[in-house]
Amino acid sequence: MSKITSLEAVKIQARAVGPILKSLEAEIGEEKARKLIGDAIADAWADFALKGVGTDNHPRDVGGGDFPVDSVIVTDAETEYRTKLTNCKFAEYFRSIDEPVLGALLTCNIDHAVYGRGAFGWHFERPQTQMMGADYCDFCFTKKSD
Repeated sequence: MSKITSLEAVKIQARAVGPILKSLEAEIGEEKARKLIGDAIADAWADFALKGVGTDNHPRDVGGGDFPVDSVIVTDAETEYRTKLTNCKFAEYFRSIDEPVLGALLTCNIDHAVYGRGAFGWHFERPQTQMMGADYCDFCFTKKSD
């Protein structure tokens, strides 16, 4: 049996989570539903991703997986690391089915949960994403001062 790609896995998740999100949006409103679903997905992923990860890793040394993205390193220093994702197949897929919000909940927002918990001792910002219509995604890391 062949291993599925991360993009295929997210498509499967979208088929399950999408109807739940739509039902919750109708019942409790878009903002509350998106926060509830987004937080649950991000927290679960962060719990998984942070197992056994130290707090002193440089962002260039973290990652892996088969994420279908192309990126360019903008800054690679000991206290700052910036990359631009120039091609994101997740964004292409979710925008093609007119579901960028669902795509962001399943993919983009996870980064904020992981780095928001202080993972790797770095502050994380991402002012824009392809998922929400930008030309590229900014990944901006600055080392937290001790």
